Amino acid sequence: MRAIRHIRRLIDRQDGTMTVFGLFMFMVCCGIGGIALDLGNAIRLRTHLQIAADSAAHAALVARVTDNATEAEAILEGIAVAARTLPGTTVTDIIRPEDFQFGIWDEATRTFTPVDGEDDAVLVDANRIAARGNAIRTYLLRFLGPNDLDLRRVSVVATFIPTCFREGFVAESYVDMTSNSFYERGFCVHSNGHVAFNNNSVFQDGAIVSMPDRRDVVLPSAGMTSNEGLADALRDGYYTIDVEARINNMVAALADPTSELYPSFLTSNIPVTVSHNQALDLDTWQEGRIHQITCNSSNQSVRIPNNLVLRNGVILTNCEVSIGETSALEDAWIITTSTSVDSVGGAANIRFGLNDDCEPGGGVQVMTLGGVRTPNGLALFGSRIAAVGPVKFTSDVGGLDGVSIISETSIDGTAGGHVGFCGEDGLPNLYDPEFFRIVL
Repeated sequence: MRAIRHIRRLIDRQDGTMTVFGLFMFMVCCGIGGIALDLGNAIRLRTHLQIAADSAAHAALVARVTDNATEAEAILEGIAVAARTLPGTTVTDIIRPEDFQFGIWDEATRTFTPVDGEDDAVLVDANRIAARGNAIRTYLLRFLGPNDLDLRRVSVVATFIPTCFREGFVAESYVDMTSNSFYERGFCVHSNGHVAFNNNSVFQDGAIVSMPDRRDVVLPSAGMTSNEGLADALRDGYYTIDVEARINNMVAALADPTSELYPSFLTSNIPVTVSHNQALDLDTWQEGRIHQITCNSSNQSVRIPNNLVLRNGVILTNCEVSIGETSALEDAWIITTSTSVDSVGGAANIRFGLNDDCEPGGGVQVMTLGGVRTPNGLALFGSRIAAVGPVKFTSDVGGLDGVSIISETSIDGTAGGHVGFCGEDGLPNLYDPEFFRIVL
């Protein structure tokens, strides 16, 4: 009986129950702590892995596009850059050459399609997985089962051409436009410094006005209310402007008929030598040819007479180019290495491009290491101006339809009414600097 009573007392006793509960809670806390520690570590390493994938993809595509690297060379560059983002790890186990795929990115469907030989986009697949022997080791979670965690991150980097570089006014220091202009949907005015407007301009829904800080827009006191649509058009943005590099690319393209930049209107890439003392009239001009003109001093120039239309040719020179009154160029390039602020200019009513309501063809490309200055009546139709120096122009009503003006310095312009937007078909694909962005 005594033994039975002793057993009953033991059964009824409650002291020590907190110890059991404490042990239970300790195990729960260890489990929760294990999840927090191991998952926190996994999230940290996943971020590192994503950075490595993004860096590798960006470096590979830049090498492919900018440096004309082969796919194999671009992949090696991508792996080398990724290695610098993952110190203390063996990057070749994480990102291998077979983890790179070059192809095409479809922005509309947000899909990547591998295509051999393409340089539109690249996909990089970065892995820390058990199959490669580099999975993420767990610390406390292993007591609940998993000894390691697999991580995989994918990055897709694609080239793109900003809207501002397709059609618009783009300058490094500032863009200063006068009053009473109508900017169509899609047209862009951008500066890496500031943009200035006067009163009474209209910005159609979809027009863009951008600068690094939209609050830096310069307006008269009533400018925001007197410029219809401007408030909705303002954006923040910054773009690298490198006109000189593009000029070098264009000059190189003239010597290579297989280049994508080679003008379709040329029938020969062998230059015709023209003296700067000779006027570029119809007797001197040879359609389908490159006209090489050399000046011996900075104050010498090549002259295009008044009332003349030159078609299907290239002017390649170190001279200033002076264009006569009411003269025009169609399907033509002007490339000059003159650094004068007036390296391209002339008299009133100059026309670049064919006024054909944005039909393909007929456009003009003007590129200079100096500046462009034109008096009244400049007309630009499906044409581009790219200058290292400042660009100053005045255009009459209806004189701008499908235009890109890019300056590494500044743009001072009078648009004089309607500023038309052509879209991709209206301008020659001659000055489309490619930028890179992470799309996936």
